[in-house]
Amino acid sequence: MDASKRHAGPGWHPWERARAGALAALLGTTLHEGVKVLGVGCGDGDLCRTIFGGLRHKEVAAVDPDLAEARLRELESEPGVSYGREFPPGRNSYDLTLIVDVLERVEDDRGYLKRVVRQHVAAKGRVLVTVPAFDALYSGQDWFRGNYRRYRLRQVEQLAWSAGLVVVSSGYLFGSLLIPKFLSSRLYHWGRVRDRGRWRWGRLLACAVGRVLEWDNAVMIALARVGILVPGATAWALCENRRSGN
Repeated sequence: MDASKRHAGPGWHPWERARAGALAALLGTTLHEGVKVLGVGCGDGDLCRTIFGGLRHKEVAAVDPDLAEARLRELESEPGVSYGREFPPGRNSYDLTLIVDVLERVEDDRGYLKRVVRQHVAAKGRVLVTVPAFDALYSGQDWFRGNYRRYRLRQVEQLAWSAGLVVVSSGYLFGSLLIPKFLSSRLYHWGRVRDRGRWRWGRLLACAVGRVLEWDNAVMIALARVGILVPGATAWALCENRRSGN
């Protein structure tokens, strides 16, 4: 088992673990020694360790406005990774920018993405965006998290283009969760909804669920790379800044 997985917290949800592994797979050769990264929505140390734990030399600015003060203090000492609630000041340019399940919580998602690209994405820099997919799946859990919307993949691609990005590849993740998510959005009473939070059903079940989700995502990524689009509960787009400079 690699170091990033050994350090993941015992209550880390298998969905979060599978998502982190999928992001690492999608980034592929974009991850290299010395890479300079802005991670928006990456305030969880487990996520950064899974994606960047194999790199000895990196500069990662993980930004999450919801990061608790106590958790922020715990994460300060990690080598090569800094955590905070606010974007780095000025026009710092990054080779790679992750925007992980953030745009759905921003009322003006188009303006927000444009500002991030203009101020923080280097010329020809890569941007990986993930968002929850399909408005038909909107549920009390989305409302609880402050989500304004969910997206079709075409909407994500149009949003990226409007921000000055060209889509290199795109697709969906978590195909196996599509039907359960749809059913839960219809069956659960909104007044009783709770956030996903930490996993509470034991390591054995977490391992089994995590393996299924990891296999699910691996298959969906492989299919997307050969042009076969399978719908899933999360949409993603790997993009490149088409502008010559910021």
